[in-house]
Amino acid sequence: MVSHSKLNQEVQPRIGENIALGLTYSLAAEAAGITYKTFNEYMNRGKTEKSGKYFEFCIFIQKCNADAAKKCLESLRIVLFNLELIPNVNIGML
Repeated sequence: MVSHSKLNQEVQPRIGENIALGLTYSLAAEAAGITYKTFNEYMNRGKTEKSGKYFEFCIFIQKCNADAAKKCLESLRIVLFNLELIPNVNIGML
């Protein structure tokens, strides 16, 4: 029996959006309709290949991680900046 990959132009962006929101790989994969095991198989294959859809998937996920980290730090910066504008809030106590 031939196994068909679920990695396509619909699943990949959904996983990426979920990761960018801060979901774990497991939750991001499940929400996109694949198992965590399948996600890991895609990632492991992408790490060993030099080109192709699994390689591109691995690069895409790495970018989504960087984007998520950037969004998180930007949000934290905004929150801390806004706290400084509120009287009687000592950020050092947070």
